[in-house]
Amino acid sequence: MAPAGSGRRPSMKTQDMMIFGYLMATGLTTGALYALVAIGVVVVFRATGVVNFAHGEMFMIGGFLAWTAHVMFGLPFLVAFAAAVAGTFVLGIITYQTTFRPLASTGNQNAILLAMVGLSFVLKGIARDLWGGRGDYLSFPPLVSPTPVDIFGFMIMSQQLIVLGAAIAVMIGFWLFFRFTRAGKFMQATADNTKAARLVGLRVDRVFMLTFAVGAAIAGAAATLMAPLTLLYPDVGFSLFVKGFAAAALGGLGSIPGAIVGGFLLGVTEQLSANYIATGLQEVAAFILIFLVMIFIPNGLFGTAARRRV
Repeated sequence: MAPAGSGRRPSMKTQDMMIFGYLMATGLTTGALYALVAIGVVVVFRATGVVNFAHGEMFMIGGFLAWTAHVMFGLPFLVAFAAAVAGTFVLGIITYQTTFRPLASTGNQNAILLAMVGLSFVLKGIARDLWGGRGDYLSFPPLVSPTPVDIFGFMIMSQQLIVLGAAIAVMIGFWLFFRFTRAGKFMQATADNTKAARLVGLRVDRVFMLTFAVGAAIAGAAATLMAPLTLLYPDVGFSLFVKGFAAAALGGLGSIPGAIVGGFLLGVTEQLSANYIATGLQEVAAFILIFLVMIFIPNGLFGTAARRRV
């Protein structure tokens, strides 16, 4: 008999539903952040035909910039968010001017890809030099109380709700940018047909520069939102790049809606497979996904036949 005054324990079915709700909330939250990383990859690839292999390190730099502004200087989170986005925006411009532009005229995409890989190591070295002395891992303070909230019978962490909502708001913001601003329309026109964009008088080099900047800024936004949920360290960018690339490949490497869907699917798949199949699958799910997509749906869920070589 249960001790006097003790409450009734939830049934196994109720416990299973609570666990499932937590896993779905966690999967959707991480999936939204994967989607942001994937959008940054897709934006650059659509315009230039090149996968920016330094994109993960731009994510990492954005996280450290937000940590510096919020933790070291005590600035409000929104100010730190703006600083990280602005800083990575400038980093994207520098990347274009120093890495992509000098090699683009040669037409040697292999050289560009190798330069991007080299840049990723340079950014890691800079991060270790600037922030490495403060510890192997840096923690970002939580945005809200860790107390979970009850939503339709599911216990969900308050911070997950805020991060998920903010990530969706960022996606909507960038969609509005691409849909209604002149710069966004120029980027889309150049991505759809570079030669036609040149013929109508668009400064394609400036559009490419803006593309790199916007892609990096999206990475900075994703890093700032993910920072309260994880630890920051110089190698964090690679694993996030792999997850974002897997999401982009699943949705279709040239499709922004596909990147969003792919990000959510990957996040949910990671959580459910780790809980119901094997814990180790959480870290390798992205690699398995890339492998399966390349075999069975090489163009992704929303992709079309590739017009350029990667």
